[in-house]
Amino acid sequence: MSRYAYMLLDQIEKEVSRQAMQLDTIGNFDKIYVERLTPRSDKLEQRQKLLDVLVTGDVVFAAAADRFCRQSRDFLDVYFQIEAKGAELVLLEDGFDSRSATGRQSLKILRTFAELDFEFQSERKKQGIQIARGQGRRIGRPPVAIPAAFRDICQRWSQGQLTGREAAALANLRSTSFYKKAAELGFKAPPRQPRPKTTPTK
Repeated sequence: MSRYAYMLLDQIEKEVSRQAMQLDTIGNFDKIYVERLTPRSDKLEQRQKLLDVLVTGDVVFAAAADRFCRQSRDFLDVYFQIEAKGAELVLLEDGFDSRSATGRQSLKILRTFAELDFEFQSERKKQGIQIARGQGRRIGRPPVAIPAAFRDICQRWSQGQLTGREAAALANLRSTSFYKKAAELGFKAPPRQPRPKTTPTK
């Protein structure tokens, strides 16, 4: 079992002193990961490196929730990764410890509210789509444009005169879009030609 510490420094808190003092109450870490956010990058690369090395029985310590994640959804996403590794999470300032019954209960409540928020946002999105369609607005990506000679290209492809890649290039489409549009028009891929048998060498 390994014990890891994680410290997140944003553009406001640039010194590790406050977090370091809190984590010093635990001490004896196998490794401490320090994340420094800059105006050019807000990716939590050190946190991901920490997640990558976790194994069953490991424990991750952070000073507080806001020094470990950005918002509740981010917290849950990261905790699920920790949980999947069989590891645990402790947030000192918040008194959160996933090893305790209280910590597990807190996670259960947080999951419930996250699911409610997801369902609420999903319902609002559906309502927005219905309103937009009622107003005659198109939802989703615009239809893929196909050339006037698309049927001829599909015909030549289905007869084996063109490869799928050549046909897609002539139609100015990606391969997946070409196959999808060709199938919608009833064209099928040409049967595969049997490979010539090779005579074993003596």
